[in-house]
Amino acid sequence: MLPAAVIAIPFTAALLSMLLPSRVSRVLTGFAGAATAVCIGSMALAASKGGGRLDAVSALFLLPVGIVYGAVGVYSTWYVRAESIGSDGDERYRREFLALTNAFACAEVVVPLLTNMAGLWVALEVTTILAALLVRLQGTDASLEAAWKYILIASCGLAIGLVGVVVLYAAGVGPLGSRYSPEWAQYMAMAGRLDPNAVRLAFLLALIGFGTKMGLAPMHTWLPDAHGAGPTPTSAMLSGILLSDALYVIVRFAAITNDAVGSGMTRTLFFVVGLLSLFVGAFFLLRQRDIKRMLAYSSIEHMGIVACGLAFGAPLAILGAFLHVVNHSAAKGLAFLSAGRIAARYQTREIEKISGAVAVLPFSGTLFAFAGLALAGMPPFGIFRSEIMILAGGFSGRSWPIAALVLALLVVAFAGIVRWVMEVTGGDAPKTMQRGERDIGAIGSMLLISLVVLGLGVYLPEPLEHLLARAAFILGGRG
Repeated sequence: MLPAAVIAIPFTAALLSMLLPSRVSRVLTGFAGAATAVCIGSMALAASKGGGRLDAVSALFLLPVGIVYGAVGVYSTWYVRAESIGSDGDERYRREFLALTNAFACAEVVVPLLTNMAGLWVALEVTTILAALLVRLQGTDASLEAAWKYILIASCGLAIGLVGVVVLYAAGVGPLGSRYSPEWAQYMAMAGRLDPNAVRLAFLLALIGFGTKMGLAPMHTWLPDAHGAGPTPTSAMLSGILLSDALYVIVRFAAITNDAVGSGMTRTLFFVVGLLSLFVGAFFLLRQRDIKRMLAYSSIEHMGIVACGLAFGAPLAILGAFLHVVNHSAAKGLAFLSAGRIAARYQTREIEKISGAVAVLPFSGTLFAFAGLALAGMPPFGIFRSEIMILAGGFSGRSWPIAALVLALLVVAFAGIVRWVMEVTGGDAPKTMQRGERDIGAIGSMLLISLVVLGLGVYLPEPLEHLLARAAFILGGRG
């Protein structure tokens, strides 16, 4: 019943949000996010013990949905009041935002539940449409441009991904017949009999196509605009959930490729896109002036770290890469939510116009500093743990020169993030700025997600450890 519940809860909330007054539907959205998070936690716990209907990869990639949607649902009880005050059509804006946010969460939760390769493509296409509608919701020139740019680039990427699905289907025609359902389990069972050249081509197309949705360089150009122009909760869901959804599809393709032809090709390609993404994210972080675009380039950097972790191939590095997906989702969700509070109070997203955020917003400013330090890889936060695992796995094998390059790029990214975070949170606040905050919903949601950001650095729960190990084994492969 749980897989059906995690779909039905946000879907029902989306429908009711269109019909009910926003004062009711915003509370309903908070409950929907929290209930979905509880259901996902229960499913992940069952999968870690080898039970339930989901394998470890599906259960692991559901965790970002539970973490971020759970926080966004509660956070939105404040956001829809603060964001739409003074604009035309307040109630219409609130209803559209809440309905689309719940629908977006529903589409995002469907992706990790699927193992049908064609169905995965359809589900990701649905997320593209809903994300574009959310990004353009504010109606500014920048948001409209970002929405169209996102649709154009993401659709082109998904078109390439669709070709990858078709090529993979053709690779299975020999052992599976000309009319079969493209289920991932079937491909894995027949991996040794699939056409090896077709499998290689399918993975290359999938990495380019779905890597566009994941924000991997050089297919990343939509990401800074969409994250910067969209509503704050949408930015959190784009970065914290959608990028991991796209990675989920790539991991499914990679597992088939590793079993069919060995892991040499997938590791090489992961290195290429991973290092390029790290380079772009790290150096562009140094020159950002917009607080949300700064976080967007941090997403590109962290997706590069994950790709490099998968490329190293060592069991510890793969475990670290999968753990990094969860850590990044929590930290980036906290960063965007707290940044939204800061931008709303200061009425700007320009970093040079924001200072003393900790004094003005004691909770949000402090949590933004925590999230920034976590994203920079500082201990004792969870990202520090997963980055150490990835680097340790890289230095343990023949790929140590690449691991050294990854470490150097992480230092550059560290400098960029810490610089901007300290500039925003430190210094003297404007004397005319209102101080203090009492929005229980927003503060509570950020405090809850901060427990994940910090908790996974201090302690790795045994069920999550088992889940990571099972997912790493599935990726496996020969050679």
